[in-house]
Amino acid sequence: MFWEQLGLIGQIYFVLGCVASGLLLIQFILLLIGFAGDGDIDIGGDGGADFDGDADGGIGIFTLKGLVGFFAIGGWVGVACVLGGLRDVWTIIVSIICGLVAFIAIGFAYKAIRKLQADGALDNRNAIGKVAEVYLKIPAKGEGHGKLSIVIQGKLVEMDAVTDEEEPIPTGREVKVIGLVGGACKVSSDLDIEVAMPVIESNEKKRRKRK
Repeated sequence: MFWEQLGLIGQIYFVLGCVASGLLLIQFILLLIGFAGDGDIDIGGDGGADFDGDADGGIGIFTLKGLVGFFAIGGWVGVACVLGGLRDVWTIIVSIICGLVAFIAIGFAYKAIRKLQADGALDNRNAIGKVAEVYLKIPAKGEGHGKLSIVIQGKLVEMDAVTDEEEPIPTGREVKVIGLVGGACKVSSDLDIEVAMPVIESNEKKRRKRK
């Protein structure tokens, strides 16, 4: 039978391929209807790595979608190699190479899509005063960027986020956007905080504050 013909390694690849392909399909459908999320890990020009989709000089190819693509393509290539009679060691090597190609290609594709979205009419200032959910942990004291999911202009989008609070804000916590720092949302975990007017700070002003 097909399942027995795969053997243990082939069965593992088959399960990985099925699960990852299902997730990839869901992500694609969400993208088509406007729920395009990004979980980028950018490698900036200064050699630092962080979760920041907009870092200057960043490559921005390492995404959650790319990781799903890696397992989807790698899984099915692995199944094909097993059925083709390739030795286990070569099956692993070939599947990893093909998965990495898919990983990078999908990362660049979504980076391009994200850039197109950034060039649209979405006004980040409309986020001020809104409650959002933390998507990636926000470091404390403005020491890095996290991400949040928020509805702006009728669309669910993900935006970079920073906070001046003493403790990092974990994933899943609700926060309130109290201003903008460059292109990132400045947030507070106090949902009752009053936002009298938009507070938009430049990155240069933020750096002077840290000094």
